[in-house]
Amino acid sequence: MKTTLLAGLSALALCCTALAPGAAQAQSAVQSQEGLTLQNEILALQNQMQQLQGQVQQGGQSAPAPSSGGGSDSGPLTTQLLQRVGTLEDQVRTLNGQVQQLQNQLQTQNAQLTKQMGDLSFQVQNGQSGGGAAAAAAAGGAAAAASAPAVPSAPPAGPGAAATPELLLQQGNTALHNAQFQTSEGIAREILAKHRKSPRAYDAQFLLAQSLQGQKRYQEAAIAFDDTYNMNHAGKRAPSALLGLSATLAAINQKAAACDTLKTLKTQFPNPPGYLASPIAAQHRKLGC
Repeated sequence: MKTTLLAGLSALALCCTALAPGAAQAQSAVQSQEGLTLQNEILALQNQMQQLQGQVQQGGQSAPAPSSGGGSDSGPLTTQLLQRVGTLEDQVRTLNGQVQQLQNQLQTQNAQLTKQMGDLSFQVQNGQSGGGAAAAAAAGGAAAAASAPAVPSAPPAGPGAAATPELLLQQGNTALHNAQFQTSEGIAREILAKHRKSPRAYDAQFLLAQSLQGQKRYQEAAIAFDDTYNMNHAGKRAPSALLGLSATLAAINQKAAACDTLKTLKTQFPNPPGYLASPIAAQHRKLGC
């Protein structure tokens, strides 16, 4: 019986060892109450396993060797422990399946979104569109771009002041707040052209997307929001960029792509910043997806 108990404990040890990366991954991807409960149970079983191993190895009274008559106090305990191991293994497989399903869903959504954005970029570069309203929006944007004056650059920084990316970004955000979208666009493009390797380039790319959206140049804005997201999928601007991408895609009648973007946003950021909760909910209601 001691051999059987040790075999059961070894099986539990292998199960817990194999579960460790899956449990950690599930905590980050699933974030469910079931996953947390399972993780606590694993820790409890690990502690019980260590105690029983020590008792068996020391020949203690808690797990005595079987007598010649075949009786043993460890029999029921071993059976119960092995049953819990089997149950735990089933739960591990279920949880890992959920994690894999979420990962596959996210990969599929990202692949679909990448393809849709590639098609949209091709349409913008070739003056084409995927629908009547989208064509009208593209034509209106092209006409506005053709008739608009040259996009102004950033205002002068003043005597002796260096036009640092931080200063330019501050000026650009001020212009955006004042609805001076062409000015904020020019500042964003200047940062991207002159300070591409600066950490502020990420913020400048988001500023560019917002500026284009403010000018109702939705196709260009959609590409700029997508570029912002692709610069850092986990960055501070990523949730806002995905929301902006969904809004601009919806503005050019790309509803399916807009809904896919919202799904990506929900999957990757199940707990977005508080200030985005209301706009995300409003976008869901607007699109009906």
